[in-house]
Amino acid sequence: MNFQAKYVIYPVRKKCRVTILPVFPVTLDPAGEYSARLYPFSGVRRYGLRNDPAAAPGPEAEELFRARHAMKIEGGSLTLDFAFPQEDCYFFCLYLGETLVETIEFYALEDDLFRRTPYKGDNHLHTYMSDGKESPMYMAAACCRLGYDYCVITDHKLYEPSVQARDFFAPTGVDFLVIPGEEVHSPDNPAHIINMGGDASVNDWWRDHEDEYRAAVEAEMKAMPEAMTDEDRYTAAASQVMFDRIHKVDGVAVLCHPHWILAHGFNEHEDVTDYLFDHRRFDALELVAGGAFEVGVQMQLSYYQDRPKMPVLGSSDCHNTFGRRLEPGNFTVVFAEELSTPGIKDAVRGGYAVAGSKNLLYGDYRLVKYGYFLNRNFFPAHDQQRYILGAGMLRYASSLSEPDSEMGRELAEPRPSGLFGPMRCAD
Repeated sequence: MNFQAKYVIYPVRKKCRVTILPVFPVTLDPAGEYSARLYPFSGVRRYGLRNDPAAAPGPEAEELFRARHAMKIEGGSLTLDFAFPQEDCYFFCLYLGETLVETIEFYALEDDLFRRTPYKGDNHLHTYMSDGKESPMYMAAACCRLGYDYCVITDHKLYEPSVQARDFFAPTGVDFLVIPGEEVHSPDNPAHIINMGGDASVNDWWRDHEDEYRAAVEAEMKAMPEAMTDEDRYTAAASQVMFDRIHKVDGVAVLCHPHWILAHGFNEHEDVTDYLFDHRRFDALELVAGGAFEVGVQMQLSYYQDRPKMPVLGSSDCHNTFGRRLEPGNFTVVFAEELSTPGIKDAVRGGYAVAGSKNLLYGDYRLVKYGYFLNRNFFPAHDQQRYILGAGMLRYASSLSEPDSEMGRELAEPRPSGLFGPMRCAD
């Protein structure tokens, strides 16, 4: 690379200063004529934005992209004042005279996405407190080392392990978020449900108030006119009751891997899945999930495509770190206004998340398109930075040190607030 951009993410329809810097040992030719041309990936969008006139570029857009824009030499850098007319990924082609000397990717965003930061995480993890192999603290640290910003510990029927992991790292001030959670298994209900970020356990509720739980399920069943077997009717009703209970503790209700294939078929019968989708009271679908495995994931993807848009998540459902991996490596990218439990929950509920598996992303097209730009231009460096922090967390978790130990102080040392901020135009 001979040149690099000071910022690569810009707001749309606002004049910003595009600054291009030479990369050592390259220097600017003070007598050279530098110019740039921009190519939007999508072309000039009008038909696709016809229902949103405010977002559609004006009639001058064609000329804007056909023209070669002169760059100014200012203090050892090249500058151009430019307003990106539409949300899109752009190729910024830099010329010296007639010679193309660099191509840089930019992204221009509408305000709702521009003010959000991408955070990578895993929403479904198990520890040795249920049927996993590692401690809650070790699993959280392993997530950070993998390149994640947050995780949700979700042991079967247990909320406390997630609180234990959160509280263990809290005194260090480490820049990694552990969100409380649990996998919910209410009596006689085979559906798997996640309470993500709830203020309390809902498993404890049905354990302590089983009569109340069963009465609520019975009332729910009586209100269901659809034809189903008694078994499926009970499963659907119990799931709805638990979704409502999760909402009462301010949790995000997640329907997990509905197409998980077991020896007897789907873990959750398709009539149940159809009913829960048609009468949706869960907040997000675990679209890409470890528990479903590859065939189940492909069926979930096909099933989801035929349904109205809804928030989706990717999760590993991991029970073991497998050295440096969280098999099978599924994750979520959440576009949130802050890295906090309320910030992540609000973003998920609002649909600002995509499900990921290795190098693939799934979900809302707009977010997936932006997500692939981040995969090319942000996450490689981001993941390396998180790996370093995660390695320190793993040492701390493995030693089960006290919060005021030397290793804990090492984690609390001031460190960069993240790589994403400097990528975003602040002009």
